[in-house]
Amino acid sequence: LMITLHSCEPHFVRCLVPNTHKKPGEVEPALIMHQLTCNGVLEGIRICMRGFPNRMLYPDFKMRYAILGASEIASSEDNKTAVYALMDKINFSRDRYRLGHTLVFFRAGALAGLEEGRDEIVLKLVRFLQGEALRRIRGKVYEKRRDQRELIKVCQRQFRRYMNLRNWGLVCRHPENKATYWPA
Repeated sequence: LMITLHSCEPHFVRCLVPNTHKKPGEVEPALIMHQLTCNGVLEGIRICMRGFPNRMLYPDFKMRYAILGASEIASSEDNKTAVYALMDKINFSRDRYRLGHTLVFFRAGALAGLEEGRDEIVLKLVRFLQGEALRRIRGKVYEKRRDQRELIKVCQRQFRRYMNLRNWGLVCRHPENKATYWPA
């Protein structure tokens, strides 16, 4: 029986009666608290809070939190050594977690601290990628407009030259509307 219990992760579903009148939408908080106390749910939560309710397999932990310190995770083939190195690098207190043979155990709320650190790094990387994508998109638009401005300057310069040189006299028009060039 004990081997079977240790090989499983128990999950319980508790049904609570919200009121004694059997009317939808009405809640009696005292009745609900009484049911939670009698069912042992509150005591179970209290016990979990004192222990290590959150656990994670080493491969899952390494895959999820390698972003916090990839060199520390890769530093050792031994799971415990790698996790200790990572946790020491990020100054994570050793009383908030324990390492087993196959699992990393966390006290209640300790995993949230790791998630916050991971989320900060992921958010920073996502913002960097968004910035790079926007820079490339806007860079193409900028290059196109820069080339258009340069082309406008060239067109204006050529038009000014034409306006200055149109009556210069290199071309003589005959009455037959045929242009002839002056001999050099």
